[in-house]
Amino acid sequence: MPTADRRRYRVGVVQLSVATNRRAENLARAEKLVRAAADEGCELVVLPEVFATALNLPKSHEIAEPVPGPTTEWLAGLARELGVWLAAGILERAGEHVHSTAVLLDDTGRLAGSARRTMVYDLEAHFLTGVTGARVIPTPLGRIGLALGYDVQFPEVLRGLFADEAEVILAPSVLLRPFAEPVRQMLLARAAENCAYVLFASATGENTLAGLTYMGRSAILRSPLAIGAYSRDFRKQQPVLAEADREEVLLTADLDLHELRRMRAAAPFLADFRRSSLGRAVTTATRPDDPTTAPTPSQDGGPADER
Repeated sequence: MPTADRRRYRVGVVQLSVATNRRAENLARAEKLVRAAADEGCELVVLPEVFATALNLPKSHEIAEPVPGPTTEWLAGLARELGVWLAAGILERAGEHVHSTAVLLDDTGRLAGSARRTMVYDLEAHFLTGVTGARVIPTPLGRIGLALGYDVQFPEVLRGLFADEAEVILAPSVLLRPFAEPVRQMLLARAAENCAYVLFASATGENTLAGLTYMGRSAILRSPLAIGAYSRDFRKQQPVLAEADREEVLLTADLDLHELRRMRAAAPFLADFRRSSLGRAVTTATRPDDPTTAPTPSQDGGPADER
């Protein structure tokens, strides 16, 4: 049966060591940690970006797959068996283009929604295509927003989620170790400025073929601003609910949507944002592209990063 509407529930964030050309091993370790999360009572579990394949850019078109496809079917079976909502990042092939895509499966194994990464890093631009579009999915676990990896470094990408009242932002990621501390500061800002929970599921390990080390540092975060239990007075709260270093690990925390909604009802931020000309412009600019429209090739022959 689908999960009943929940105001308080437990979530799990899986920090996985993602190995290149080791799909079966990646899936086996991911399954072990997802099962551990279910055993701990988690109702929503998030895996990293490209968790099954790693980001092998020269072979990205070869290892990418459609959505739905084999990896989403694997995720669906696990979600259905364990009765959990499951989110993860995969490489999606759509025609001639490859996207880094987040998928969300409900607790019956149904594909509840997906979103493609907007921002594409310079070195990825000849292999991956970015697609504009904030995506919020209404669920019994709240309004869930999807973002991926590099997107979290661009606040304008996530403002579309804020405008659409995202309460829990899932961010499957595969980012590099040198950026670990700046990304942590950005994630704290994303949770604060969007008045939302942020579940950052980050890959760890190394891409030995490319000589790259993934950052880890997964985290479950919330806004540092809260509302008093018996008043409408604002107060501070600890924004970091759980945080990892670089080990392969499961993080868990309890989300309280009741308190989040009380705080949002008392704060003017969303109404002020929507009322402003800047807010209206950002909301329009981050509206999802028409999925039936193919990306336009760039001048140098590589896939264009749509904005």
